[in-house]
Amino acid sequence: MLLENSQWIKDVNYVGEISTSEKVNPSLIFDKYFLWGVTGDGFPTSTPNRKNYKMTHLEKITKYKIPLGTAQYNLLKNRKNSLPRTTSFSLYTNTRVIVNHGGESILENSISIHPYYGFPTIPGSAIKGVTRHYSEEFETLDKDLENKIFGNSPTEKNSQQGSIFFLDAWPKNIDQKNFFELDVFTPHYQEYYQIKKLPRDDQNPVPVYFLAVKKGVEFEFAIAPSLGCSKENLQEDLKLVKGLITNALKTFGIGAKTGSSYGYFK
Repeated sequence: MLLENSQWIKDVNYVGEISTSEKVNPSLIFDKYFLWGVTGDGFPTSTPNRKNYKMTHLEKITKYKIPLGTAQYNLLKNRKNSLPRTTSFSLYTNTRVIVNHGGESILENSISIHPYYGFPTIPGSAIKGVTRHYSEEFETLDKDLENKIFGNSPTEKNSQQGSIFFLDAWPKNIDQKNFFELDVFTPHYQEYYQIKKLPRDDQNPVPVYFLAVKKGVEFEFAIAPSLGCSKENLQEDLKLVKGLITNALKTFGIGAKTGSSYGYFK
């Protein structure tokens, strides 16, 4: 049936020719609309060429335009930050950033992208996690204050919900032409990691291509008091958390490969 459906073959060949000047959803193209490339009879090309198709595919993602205008994007972002007493602030990426690098993806390596509009995001859960980790490692906060801000496990004594919501971070604006760039790492001794063969110099390194957020992208972070939290010292807590997030992202970084200088902000 595959061979008889010539229209399917035409459609598949057309997909790879989407103009990068068109406004499309990079997230959809990135993870759901990938083609290894097809021959004239509609069958996938041979396996060795797939690496080249992956690199070409990711290069195209870096050039697609976000399908939103500035006014539309600001309306969407303001709605996200519409909780009462939301405090927002901006930081620039000081290095490349990869959040959710190990997420599910047909391309082996993923990245956190808004599922509907395709701009990079940093989940609030990731921001909260790295901020708490930084706080425990480098700050001397009172334990009660720490539990008040971040919350603690329901199994712990005097468990409570955190008093601060950590909202997803989005780019400050979408005026930038694109947010992503192609990156690569080249693991040596691949057979050692995959099938536990002894590492030898005759094992060819295999480049692994992936997407990263560029250096110099301005992200807007936002925090807000949780519903029903005590208003006592609320402004002080918001100011404290803002400082903790800033210090955590500057000194700890966020996402994958922070040990290789990815994920840092300024």
